[in-house]
Amino acid sequence: MRLLGPGRSRRCLVLVLVLLGADQALEWSVLRDGRVFGRRVIPFDPPLFTAWQARCLADVTAIAAGDGELRARSILDAELGWCPRPDQDLGLYVHDWSGSRIQLGALARSKLPGVRRVAVLGCSFTQGAEVEGRDTWSALVDARHAELEIANLGQGGFGVDQSYLRWRRDGRRLEPDEVWLGFLPESTLRITAQYPPTLNHWSTELDFKPVFVLGPDDGLELVPSPAPDHAALQALLTDQERFLAAVGRSDRWVRRRPAAYAPRGSSWMHWFASTRLLVTWLESGERDPAPYLRDREGEVYRLLRALVLGLAHEATETGARFRLILLPSLPDLERARGPDGAYWEGLLADLAARGIECIDTTAALLAAGADTEPGFWMPGQHYSPAANRVVAERLEGVLSP
Repeated sequence: MRLLGPGRSRRCLVLVLVLLGADQALEWSVLRDGRVFGRRVIPFDPPLFTAWQARCLADVTAIAAGDGELRARSILDAELGWCPRPDQDLGLYVHDWSGSRIQLGALARSKLPGVRRVAVLGCSFTQGAEVEGRDTWSALVDARHAELEIANLGQGGFGVDQSYLRWRRDGRRLEPDEVWLGFLPESTLRITAQYPPTLNHWSTELDFKPVFVLGPDDGLELVPSPAPDHAALQALLTDQERFLAAVGRSDRWVRRRPAAYAPRGSSWMHWFASTRLLVTWLESGERDPAPYLRDREGEVYRLLRALVLGLAHEATETGARFRLILLPSLPDLERARGPDGAYWEGLLADLAARGIECIDTTAALLAAGADTEPGFWMPGQHYSPAANRVVAERLEGVLSP
């Protein structure tokens, strides 16, 4: 074997030292504050990514110290992660005795003769984020049907797992005749994160949530939220070892890149600019929901399917009719219009084959031009009153008396 000569060895050593020097110069200058172009670079200790999240932590700290005014506006929920309380007024979102968003009026405390009660579950596209209660698609359906009474239990940021748990706690006791689950394809991966900012670093949900994991035969096993109160939430956001102990195994994104969330300085990767930048780049990927919904054997697909089937089973056991309402976002509509089509079609076909009634509003929104007309969207990219009307009209065609 031919060894490097003394001259070549020296040149290699000099090159290594130059590269190491450049790396450390970058480490102690550009990366000194832990950000590049306004984005966090690993280690994510503390697990806060935006100035807004830092301000929220300050509010959490104040509430834990006894600030009653801030506590009155908080929606931290020990079981669901976050959820409005009964009779809580949050400005645009006002809730009645049942915790439902008030749309046409408060829900009747007792079911009315001849009126079918519908419990609607889902995320912000079901809640009707950014629009008045009377302008949500569920309110528009309610207004057109004297024989229906709709309880809107949707909540911004919810994953299907939280909707399932809200059914168990809040929906079931309303004794609905029908249960509708609003499903936003773009939100598929919410069921994989126990701390929403690990999935979406710009998340406005600075809370921890319950998640389910798959057990034998794809059975569902609940992992509760590790932050039942503001004191626990504060501790998790200020003690990285406690944070990792709480979500290191149950949060897909922490488990996937543990070095990114390891306590500062605990990994050799934290000491070099090159490894910090590389791991940060690797950590930022694989957030597209399409591959997950196209992989029927994948863990995410199977977990999502198990959640929908579990909710449907529990609803029908009470005698309620279950429907899944597919509510696409603007990026979802743009992809559905593209050459690959809607990436959720396989899921809907799978669920339909298992007896789930699915209503897809995609075609109606595309026919109305919602993928190209700004008037269908609010500033935060939720449905405008016009888009809510399209969804309501689509539901009109399938509702039975």
